[in-house]
Amino acid sequence: MERRLAAILAADMVGFSRLIELDETGILARQKQHRGELIEPSFAKLNGRIIKLTGDGLIAEFNSVVEAMQAAVQVQKEMAAREAGQAEDRRIRYRMAIHLGDIVLDEDDIYGDGVNIAARLEPMAEPGGIVVSGTAHDMLKSQVAVDYHLLGTKKLKNIARPDRVFQVVPAGTKRPRRRPKALVISVLAVALIAIVAVSFLWIGPDIAQVDPEEMALELPREPSIAVLPFEMRGGTSDQRWMADAITESTIATLSYAPDMVVIAYSTMSGYADRDATPAQAARDLGVRYVLTGSILPSGDQLRVTAELADVVDGKQIWSIQKDLATDDLIAVQDEIARSVFEELSASLTVGETIRSWISYVGGFENYVTVINGRAEFQKFSPEGHANAERIWGEFYEEHPDLAFANYLMGYLYWQKPIIGLSSDPAADRATARQYAERALEIEEFGDAYTLAALLTLSPDRYDEAIALADKAVALSPGSADANSLAGVVKSIAGQAREGLELMERGMRLEPDYPGWLPESINFARIELGRYEDAKQLAKAVLDSDVEDVRAKPDAAAALTAIAVFEGDMAEAQARAAELLALYPAANAAWARKRRAGYKDKDFSEKYVNALIKAGLPEN
Repeated sequence: MERRLAAILAADMVGFSRLIELDETGILARQKQHRGELIEPSFAKLNGRIIKLTGDGLIAEFNSVVEAMQAAVQVQKEMAAREAGQAEDRRIRYRMAIHLGDIVLDEDDIYGDGVNIAARLEPMAEPGGIVVSGTAHDMLKSQVAVDYHLLGTKKLKNIARPDRVFQVVPAGTKRPRRRPKALVISVLAVALIAIVAVSFLWIGPDIAQVDPEEMALELPREPSIAVLPFEMRGGTSDQRWMADAITESTIATLSYAPDMVVIAYSTMSGYADRDATPAQAARDLGVRYVLTGSILPSGDQLRVTAELADVVDGKQIWSIQKDLATDDLIAVQDEIARSVFEELSASLTVGETIRSWISYVGGFENYVTVINGRAEFQKFSPEGHANAERIWGEFYEEHPDLAFANYLMGYLYWQKPIIGLSSDPAADRATARQYAERALEIEEFGDAYTLAALLTLSPDRYDEAIALADKAVALSPGSADANSLAGVVKSIAGQAREGLELMERGMRLEPDYPGWLPESINFARIELGRYEDAKQLAKAVLDSDVEDVRAKPDAAAALTAIAVFEGDMAEAQARAAELLALYPAANAAWARKRRAGYKDKDFSEKYVNALIKAGLPEN
């Protein structure tokens, strides 16, 4: 393996899942054409090469940040021209980020902090835009004919040191502002509600930042949000109740989410006459996100606008605007509340998966039931399993012919042997397989194929499991679960590198990723020698309040094994003691059980032996 300094360019297609749903064949064909005719030649001309391709993005390496920037500017300019003839909602756009940092080369792959930072920066770019890290900016200076707008110093997920981030703007731009992206949608012919327009500001104008240390209450680990009372703009004084009703309905609907901390309406109603800014509300209440909104009556229509601000990063994340008929105000309340719920879930918790899941489960109310059961299931504890079984079991009884209900039941039976609740593991796995097969008989979707893949994992069926995992990602390329679980399958089946790429993509797709995912990612990282990345993630897990009861012991085990592999036995023994304090029953048999099923038996045993060497008891 070779370590060196390099310029890394990360790119990702904007709205890939939505585009694929609109026109899978056309989008994939244009993507391939753009890559072959524009991206690869432009990169090669400037001494760059694509190292890694994902379904909707890429990682490239350049000899210098100047060449990386020149390539990015050229590609973004030409891409806009090539896509100009497409309908607005079907245009391919990329976000790009450039960072100068340390990388490790291993055969035809690269990894390390340099790659991780570039990937974390990329979502901060506008559609069709470019951002650069402070390190890259300092090297670029005026060598490329563009200007830079400082977005602030950002704390990147799983990166220890905050970094400055700059938005690239055309030369001569004095005060660049982030512009809204119009999203054209079909008009829904609903009897009582007419949705006229929806627009999204994925990254809005900068707002006042708040240091969590300045907050009156400790900032929760989960996404935390306060909804300021909606403003009534225009209309009459006796219409104020409509703004209050929409505020209350929005808060009540957000409270359905098991993975968000939502400040109660009784508290927020006290802000009605205070004219508080998002920053002030965040300081008072100890929240990261603040939703503001307004209502403008006009005849028999209401224009309702809602905006979500991240006060820690000091930016507006998105805005929605809807024109709704007033002949059924309860329906208006529901429409606004559910739209906000969906967008918040997509941007802060489960990711874009929410959009397909709402369809699969038969509507919003069913989705709320499913995610509440999922929150319990993800605890991987007997109590959590019992709660999930109750919630999902009732859902299945009401919808036995729904594919997603059968899929959920399959996962319940799959989980029982894993957490020690099964008196007959073979029978439970067989039952899980029956539910998975029934789900796929009713409707083919990616998540169900991941369950089928997990149930197929065995020494004589690794290839079959990999094929099922590939099918899952092909059907649901934007699903966090499909990517993460397909990655787990591939990693177990001997494809650690391919599996890790999918798991890391799944983590990126689901902002509030499940507690079981870091363990699988870290085992693959350790197997591939990516010790620093694994250490960062394991330490983040230990510092969190994750509910999965296995997560912290697994993180301590990962740090123990890494210390042994790096020859630091004092650190290894300290981490082994931490592991035993977290889980006194930990021993070699436990560690081998956690690695059961992995094709690479030699590395699995090497990992367990490292734990034993550090002090984990044999029995």
